[in-house]
Amino acid sequence: MISKWGSKLSDISERVVPDPMVFALLLSLFVWVSALVFGAEVQDLSVGQRMSLIGHGWFKELFSTGLMKFALQMCLILLVGHALALTPPIQSLVRFITSRVNSPRVAVVVVLLVACAASLIQWGLGAIVGALMAREMGKSLKSRGIKVHYPLLGAAGYAGFVVWHGGLSGSAPLKVAEANHFLVDSIGVIPITETILAPMNMVITSSLILVMAGLFWVLTPSENVIEPSLKMDEPLEKARGGASGIVSQLEHGPWLGVGFGLLVLSWVAFLLFSTGVAAWHLDTVNLLFFGLGLLLHRSPLSYVEAILDGARGAGPIIIQFPLYFGILGILTSSGLIAQISEAFIAISSESTYPILTFLSAGAVNFFVPSGGGQWAVQGPLMVEALSVLEIPASTVVMALSYGDAWTNMLQPFWALPLLGIMGLRARDIMGYTALVWAISGPVVILGLWVLG
Repeated sequence: MISKWGSKLSDISERVVPDPMVFALLLSLFVWVSALVFGAEVQDLSVGQRMSLIGHGWFKELFSTGLMKFALQMCLILLVGHALALTPPIQSLVRFITSRVNSPRVAVVVVLLVACAASLIQWGLGAIVGALMAREMGKSLKSRGIKVHYPLLGAAGYAGFVVWHGGLSGSAPLKVAEANHFLVDSIGVIPITETILAPMNMVITSSLILVMAGLFWVLTPSENVIEPSLKMDEPLEKARGGASGIVSQLEHGPWLGVGFGLLVLSWVAFLLFSTGVAAWHLDTVNLLFFGLGLLLHRSPLSYVEAILDGARGAGPIIIQFPLYFGILGILTSSGLIAQISEAFIAISSESTYPILTFLSAGAVNFFVPSGGGQWAVQGPLMVEALSVLEIPASTVVMALSYGDAWTNMLQPFWALPLLGIMGLRARDIMGYTALVWAISGPVVILGLWVLG
């Protein structure tokens, strides 16, 4: 019954939910028209003056230097995580774990736990490791004659994304930990000890993992087996070239990649030991995983091939983030950002505002399916209210982070790499991930109510 319901849900979503690029364009038009009509700063201006004011605000932020750096950080965090997931040691570890599982229920839960662990370490890593673990688990059990529900393995591999924004690579908490982030004048610098490493986040994240593990244990059936896809069985194609001698040694040998990787890791270690957790932000995360990737791939060309393999996933970030930044410019220049903030304050109290932030972030994630892009658009709206409500900025940052990750279970944008690796369709897993969405929401709301 659950599978039929999931199939119907996915059929509906495929008919009515457009591509995220379409969402970004429609949202830009909607915000532009809303600003022209309702913006507090344009009410006394002519239509031409309104267009000029809003247009300049849009263009100013569209390619803002600080925000474009943020977009590049998001691209890099995806690419270096993807490359690390394709290193021989990571793939060997995946095969080692799958070969020791002998029960379908245990298999599904193990896939979930590994996906959660990888997502907490680095979300780009989690997106690929969860998929590889699910596919290899299906192949391993099939080779030993053990039946397993393959789409459920895929759903478990994707469900790890529920916890990514509370992990070590969470976009919003890492961004506000930077010395010169774009909201520093409003909320200052917030170290990760108040966000990612705070007791509230640890309790909520742990609770989510435990509840999801119980759900997938109960969901695991003994029928409806779907054969694993062999589409991704072949190793990455290595770069071809006619280089020989010293050039070939530099490209394919381990000396340059391993040596430079160790140099990078040494510098990251120095930063962390000399500065402490204040040094842990987006740039440090990217540098760490860049060094690890070089070290474990060993040869520079092997690393380049892994980066190229993940580059397709960075395309939407590159083109959509400037549109999100433009939306922020429209909201600010027209006065809408203050009006929306005042509306939130009017219906909120200190105890309900974090929950409202969580729910609204879940809704916004449908339109802006990127944690970094969502923080750029919604973050300024939510922190504006902090000047009136006595709520720690760190709580609002984490509430928004949870909401962004929550509705990933209904928005298959970040499932595309997994679906490609496993040979599944969105409709094959969406019924199960919708259940994850349904049970994880109350867990977060309760956590914010009690601990926020």
